[in-house]
Amino acid sequence: MSAVLLIRRRRPLGEPPAVEAALEGGPLAEAPIAGTRIAEALAALAPGLGRQLAEPVSQWLPDLEAGPEAFEAFDPGGPFETVVLASHLVNSTDAGLRHALLTASARHVAPGGRALVEHHPLDWLETAAEDWSESGGRRLGMVDVRVEPPFVSAVSVYEVGGEVVRQPFTARVLSDAELDEALLEAGLARHRRLSPTWLEARRA
Repeated sequence: MSAVLLIRRRRPLGEPPAVEAALEGGPLAEAPIAGTRIAEALAALAPGLGRQLAEPVSQWLPDLEAGPEAFEAFDPGGPFETVVLASHLVNSTDAGLRHALLTASARHVAPGGRALVEHHPLDWLETAAEDWSESGGRRLGMVDVRVEPPFVSAVSVYEVGGEVVRQPFTARVLSDAELDEALLEAGLARHRRLSPTWLEARRA
């Protein structure tokens, strides 16, 4: 069994063949994530996690249109030494979805383990702006940015190998206090801040 459970969104341009094949039987895939944005960020933030991320990681790509009952029933095995709630899923505009995902994260953390939660910057309401970056032959951007507190809406643009995908989204920006409240409601408590956009929590 993997030491890490990674909960994330599906990639907008599709999953790598190995991951897609592993997902054919359900929403869980055990596949390498080395070299991805999430793996690189976590290896830099959490000492000791790099070794775990070098091995295949259990990756849960939940159907975000499913109700909370689907998350309660899902059993990826475990418990896991590290559960990662990535892809800014905690910033969902649906408080019920946020609670369901955090609760699922807490439920699968082993005693003495940790949950790592990725969130949008606390000051994003003041700093959100059009942005572009290029890496590894990919061009990623955020355009059509609109700020309507406490929400930020925009369109993410992905350009890879001549293919372009535009993905509109709206995110709920959370304060530090709101993040702590959401964690506690799910049975987690903040252990420390790892960066401006990552928290480490333990079972409360």
